[in-house]
Amino acid sequence: MSEKPEGEIQEIRLGDCPICGGKGTLKALQYVHEIPYFGKVMESTIICERCGYRNADVMILEDRPPKLYTVKVENEKDLFTRVVRSKSGTIELDEIGVKIEPGPAAEGFVSNVEGVLERVRETLLMARDFRKQEGDEEAVKRADEILQYIEEVKNGKKPLTVKIMDPFGNSALIGEKVKSRLLTQEEIKKLSTGPYIVYDPTAEGGEENPE
Repeated sequence: MSEKPEGEIQEIRLGDCPICGGKGTLKALQYVHEIPYFGKVMESTIICERCGYRNADVMILEDRPPKLYTVKVENEKDLFTRVVRSKSGTIELDEIGVKIEPGPAAEGFVSNVEGVLERVRETLLMARDFRKQEGDEEAVKRADEILQYIEEVKNGKKPLTVKIMDPFGNSALIGEKVKSRLLTQEEIKKLSTGPYIVYDPTAEGGEENPE
């Protein structure tokens, strides 16, 4: 892959939109920048100028092995831990039982833990309203419990274990408290994109600091 100039937004015309059929309305905006202690990443957003279709992804511009990153959020400072999530990355928030997995509508992003929690909160609010309309009181109660827990995490009152796994090595957590290790072959197979990965880690687990 040819590397784009760093710090400049590059526009590439892609042709017709697969969603609305617009002729020549699909374009990609690509932005290359460097994340301290991690390396260069390219953020790419595909947009249709006719129907507004949009899809984003993040790609690390160097070879990286499949890894698991973990951080324990225990105070407000930990909320600023950087999150690099590509479309192939799986995010798990252990204490609230939330998992964000790859899929046709998945998007990549560069944010922080607080940003991830806000995404989860917005999704939960929409799901809560839908369940409320259906009269599913148990689901509404569970959503309220998770929303309350998220607020307490954001206020430094509750802990939260955040994990991100990517069989292609295009996702990561970055921060002082982050721990990482290679994914095992068994772990890779359990991920949504796992069966398509042939990388065979040679390390025996163990935790290390991110590069």
